[in-house]
Amino acid sequence: MPWTHLGASQVPLIPLLTRRVNDVKLGIISDLRNPEDPRYHRPWVQHYSQFVELMVQLENLGFESVVFPEHHFEANGYIPNPIPMMTAVAMKTKKMLVGTDLFRLPDWHPVRLAEDVAMVDILSNGRVIFKAGAGGVYPPISAGLGWNSRSYLSRSAGTMQIIKKCWTEEEFDWDGRHYHLKGVRVIPKPVQKPHPPIYMPAMNAKAMECNAREGYGCNMAAGRWSLEREDLGWWKTWYKDWEQALARHGRTKEECPVSMFVNLFCAKDPEQAWAKYKDGMLHVKHAYDRLLEQPLLPETPEELPHWDKAFLTPDDMVKLLRELLDGAVPDHLELWDNKPGMTYEDSYEFHKLFVEQVWPKIKDMA
Repeated sequence: MPWTHLGASQVPLIPLLTRRVNDVKLGIISDLRNPEDPRYHRPWVQHYSQFVELMVQLENLGFESVVFPEHHFEANGYIPNPIPMMTAVAMKTKKMLVGTDLFRLPDWHPVRLAEDVAMVDILSNGRVIFKAGAGGVYPPISAGLGWNSRSYLSRSAGTMQIIKKCWTEEEFDWDGRHYHLKGVRVIPKPVQKPHPPIYMPAMNAKAMECNAREGYGCNMAAGRWSLEREDLGWWKTWYKDWEQALARHGRTKEECPVSMFVNLFCAKDPEQAWAKYKDGMLHVKHAYDRLLEQPLLPETPEELPHWDKAFLTPDDMVKLLRELLDGAVPDHLELWDNKPGMTYEDSYEFHKLFVEQVWPKIKDMA
C-alpha cells in the first residue's frame, strides 16, 4: 500500500531519541486460521490448545508479546474474538504481553469492549496491548452483523473516546451520533494507568496526525509477502514522517510506540519449506480474494508476489532486517506464527532458528 509523504518542509520541533534495535520487543502475530479445507484443518480443541502451548514455548525462547486479528464468518477459520485467546495465553505465560491487531471497533459496543479488556488486563496483571481501528469494510461481515456499510467508518469515530473514558473516568455520559449513554461506570478499571497502551493504524497522513495528537501508538505492516526493496523504502519514508508528526504534537517515541509485523519465516532450507507449504500460502491469498469478492488470482503459488522470499535462510534474513531497521526501528517487531498446513512443530523450529541465528545479530545493531 503506498504511503503519502507529508513533505520535507516539516522540521522536527523537539529532539527525538534514537531507538536502538536492542530495545525492540520481539513478538508474534497470529490469526489462528484453521481452514475448513481438509488439507489444512485441525480439530478445534487441538488447534487452540496446541497454539497456547506454542506460546509458552516461544516465551521461553524470548518472544515477549502475541497479538491477534479479529475476523468474522470466514471458512478460512480466523479467530472471531481475540478476548478469550488473550486470556488463555495470559494464564499460561508469565510475562508475555497479550493484545490484538486489531479490534474492529465498529463491530463492538465500546462499553462492553472496555469492560472486557479491563478484565483481561487485571487477569494478566497489566499485560494488555490494545490495538484497534475501523478494520476493512468487507461485505460478508457487514451483512452478517447487520451493519450498514455506509455508517461503518463513522460509527468507529467516537468509539475510542468512549473506551478511554470508561478506563479513566469514574462516571460519564455520552451523547453522540451513534451512542447515547447515561451514567456509565466501568468497574473494575484496568491495572495499567491511565490505561493499556493504545495503538491504531496510520496508513495515511490524516490517521498519522490523529495518532500523534491523541498520543496513540501505530500498528503497521512492513510487507505483504516479504520485504522487497520497495517495501523497505515505504517503511523508511513512513517512519520519518511519523517522527515529524510526533515532533509537531510534542510527543515522544516512548509515548507513541510503533509495532510492525513481517510476513517471513526463517528456514534452514527455504526451498524445501516452500515446497511443503506453498499451497497453504496460495490458500491465504485466495481467502482474502473471496472476502473481497474478487477473482481467485493468481492460480499457482509461484505466481504469488515475492513467493521466493516467504522463507529465508538466517543469513538472508539478517541482511534484509538490517537494511529494514537501519534508522527506522519499531518498538515491537512481530513475526507470523503459522500458515495453513504448517505444523506447530515446524513453526516452533522456524522461530527457534530466528531467535538463535538472526535476532542476536540484529540486536547488535547500534
